Amino acid sequence: MAGAFCDCHALHSVPSGWLVKPVLPADTVWALLRPPERRKEDPMKNRFSRLAVAALAALLSIPLWAGTASAAPPITCVGQQLTTYSPGLKQLVPQTVTYTATGSYGSCPVNDGVTSVTYSEGSTVPNATCIAFPSTATATLVWRLVDGSTQQSTVRVTGIDISAAGLTQIYTSVGTVQSGRYAGHLVNVTVAIIPDLTNLTPCLTSAGLTQLDGVSTLAIV
Repeated sequence: MAGAFCDCHALHSVPSGWLVKPVLPADTVWALLRPPERRKEDPMKNRFSRLAVAALAALLSIPLWAGTASAAPPITCVGQQLTTYSPGLKQLVPQTVTYTATGSYGSCPVNDGVTSVTYSEGSTVPNATCIAFPSTATATLVWRLVDGSTQQSTVRVTGIDISAAGLTQIYTSVGTVQSGRYAGHLVNVTVAIIPDLTNLTPCLTSAGLTQLDGVSTLAIV
């Protein structure tokens, strides 16, 4: 047979009665012995595979914002706040004063899932005056969400700043959300007070400043 490889000595040495299979062609033998060639890779297919892996990694690196209140963007709500002081704050006479502050904010950004929030704060402050009020109280925020449910935040108030813009007095409570919605964020609660024209200087009276009631903003930053 043309192109066949024959080992005649091997054929003569085979015992009688054995079946001798035909020998494979030489080119077939060499094809079997040759190391397998590496499969050619499609560069476009590899490129799309790398892009798919990169896209998956990018998606996994994006924070989950839905339902994670602590990662929410800064928001500002507008409303009213009432604060009472007992005894009334004096201008230059330090005294121990107990105060309570309650606020209701109905204007909040719905895009964050919040429609309104209430604010409550209270503490007893030593050495308090109308120009220095070193409060370190704990405040509670109750957020109402668009689905009707509520969530709370606990805020540690680190201080209250008192300033003026013309006749308007600005009271700002500063704190940090310790737990609950927006945990880890800073909180600024500002109340702008337009003084009573019949009593422009309540801090100088014998009763002192007994309450503040005005437009307020609550900001999560």
